[in-house]
Amino acid sequence: MRMRLRLPELLAEHKPPLTAYAVHKASKEKDGKPRISLTTIYRLNRNHGHVRNFDGELLEALYDVFGVGPGGVLEREGASGKRTRRRRT
Repeated sequence: MRMRLRLPELLAEHKPPLTAYAVHKASKEKDGKPRISLTTIYRLNRNHGHVRNFDGELLEALYDVFGVGPGGVLEREGASGKRTRRRRT
């Protein structure tokens, strides 16, 4: 099974819907340097969250920007590539 980032859904679900640029700006640390590059956000959104690798820093920044935990950012896909339903807790 593959994992994917739910970035397209998170952008659309946010009220008001967020843009990639807004996520980039919201990911800034105290020193003002963004933790997520604009290129990375565009790539993840264009690929519907499918990535080969992602690091802990990216996940942590996404958790902070969207105010969710791992279950809100990650989704497991079945062997056929179809998304499995997430259980709400």
